[in-house]
Amino acid sequence: MTNMFPKRTSRFLIILVDILLILAAYWGAFTLASQYIVIQPRNIDALVEIIPWVLLTAVCFIYMFELDLLVKRDQTELIRKLLVASACIMVVTIAISFLFREFALPRSVIFMAHFFMFVLWLTWKGVFTRINCKMLNERAVFIGNESELELIKENLKDSKLINSKSDVAWLNQDITLSEIKNEILPYGLVFIGSSMKEKKKSDILYYAMKQKKSAYMIPNTNDLFIMNTSFTTVGDTMMLEVKPFELTTGQMLAKRILDVAISALLLVITLPIMISAALAIKLEDGGPFFFKQERVGQGHKPFHILKFRSMIIDAEAKTGPVLAKSADSRITKVGKFIRRTRIDELPQLFNVLKGDMSLVGPRPEREYFAKKFEKENKWFYYRNSVKPGITGYAQVLGFYTTSADAKLKFDLYYIRHYSIWLDIVLLFRTVLVVLNKTQAEGQQEKVAKQTIFKRAKA
Repeated sequence: MTNMFPKRTSRFLIILVDILLILAAYWGAFTLASQYIVIQPRNIDALVEIIPWVLLTAVCFIYMFELDLLVKRDQTELIRKLLVASACIMVVTIAISFLFREFALPRSVIFMAHFFMFVLWLTWKGVFTRINCKMLNERAVFIGNESELELIKENLKDSKLINSKSDVAWLNQDITLSEIKNEILPYGLVFIGSSMKEKKKSDILYYAMKQKKSAYMIPNTNDLFIMNTSFTTVGDTMMLEVKPFELTTGQMLAKRILDVAISALLLVITLPIMISAALAIKLEDGGPFFFKQERVGQGHKPFHILKFRSMIIDAEAKTGPVLAKSADSRITKVGKFIRRTRIDELPQLFNVLKGDMSLVGPRPEREYFAKKFEKENKWFYYRNSVKPGITGYAQVLGFYTTSADAKLKFDLYYIRHYSIWLDIVLLFRTVLVVLNKTQAEGQQEKVAKQTIFKRAKA
């Protein structure tokens, strides 16, 4: 039996190899540098002093960018992750050498070492991924509603976990349990839809585990309530405590401190970019460069979100409220660029400083669409129990055109599992989203034409 996701032992071994390759990269950098500069004992001492911190930083970024989960065959995504992770580790390494006053560590050696590290990582991870994916080349079957079939096929193919959609077989959830047991025997991977009845789902999971098959479920909204719950006992009866979707006072305070510190820093760093964007927008059509729009915030209180204008002036004067598509005639030339690079989102840093938004959280919706979504799914109401964010779990793991139902599950999961560390991870992984054209601009137009709010039948 194989598994799409490596076990802890495999992930530990992958990280161990990564650490050894970092050491090899620094050894190679020092060896090469010794050919044109004199390497003195103090240079080696400086490296020994900071290398534990460099390795610790590397492990953090390996975890952040999931470089220990080598299951996807998408080499482009692997290169993108390695480039960002290597650059982050190098920047932190230089910062650490400055803080430790270890100026004896030559900057040229640091640059060479991290270039070698990138090459070594790319080579070994690329080879490992190819070998691992061949081992994971098992047949898959989806048991559930036909409305979710195309979605699971599309996502498995996009994730490079299957070669084509035809690699996924389908069993209607309405057939008998005995028929399902007979039909799933040839398949190594079993996927179960969100709309299947609990009793039947439990029986299939039990049978799949008995047959040593890997089983995966698409959660429904109710499943999210029991995630990360604590248990107690009443007499001799075990009880699960289902907590509300909200943050504690301590979590909100820590989140606010992080928001103010990072947003202020980002405003200083991105100020030249924002000035350039404002000038470009003004020069294109002479209209205002800022765009204000009322959105629903924490506690369902309205606030005005601030963005760079990416559409023509009065874009909705004739149409009324309309969701933007991946290919929208209302978007200007400058608007296409700033949307693709997410520069249009930068003014929201002022919203964060003001306290209307957070850096990380569910994306704020307009009241018109929020009410529409709430009619379709009552749980949509709870995503406003926290401040909306510039980026979020749904933005990092989903696509621009991911359905509102799928985004809702990501948002509720984020609220339930909130931590400062999770915010930091999502902030760094947002860089990958900006560099990924598919996520930044949305999926193909056929996906954009799907139902605005797609909900599996309960």
